[in-house]
Amino acid sequence: MAKMLKITQVKSVINSLYDKHRPVMEALGFTKNYHTLYKKDSPAIRGMIHRVQHLVIWEELDEKDVKVRRKKGPGYTVLDKGTTRS
Repeated sequence: MAKMLKITQVKSVINSLYDKHRPVMEALGFTKNYHTLYKKDSPAIRGMIHRVQHLVIWEELDEKDVKVRRKKGPGYTVLDKGTTRS
C-alpha cells in the first residue's frame, strides 16, 4: 500500500538560512504558514523534509484513507470522506 505524507508549514522561512531552506520550501510547494500539502512518500521528499524539519510538521498516512483531488500547482487537496465537489 502506498504511503502519503501530510506536511504542514508551521514556521516562516524569513529568519532561516536563505540559500538552503527557501528553495526547498518552494520546491515542496509551500507559499505561506499553516499551508498543508499531501505528497507521495519518496526518498527525495523525505530528504527535503529532513532539510527543513524545524519549519514543518509531518505525518504518514495510508493512501486508502485519503481522498485526493489534484489541483493546480504542487501538492494535493484532500476532501473529507462523503463530501463531493463539482
